[in-house]
Amino acid sequence: MKCFARTYFAAGLVIILSGCATPSKPHWYKEGVDKEITRSALAECRYEIGMRDLSAQKEQEMLRYCMERNGFRLRR
Repeated sequence: MKCFARTYFAAGLVIILSGCATPSKPHWYKEGVDKEITRSALAECRYEIGMRDLSAQKEQEMLRYCMERNGFRLRR
């Protein structure tokens, strides 16, 4: 009986710790705005940037400026 308790405890501990160890992906956030509106704003910014001939680094920079101009912040 003790063996089963230890096994369940160890399995539970592994599951809990694995949740803490999983890195979260950065995402755009704005207070009071749902994910669909965020996706729409991101698509609009990407469209505007895609109309220009820019390097990948400059595109990322412009995307950040565009989203921040719309009130979004990148959360990590």
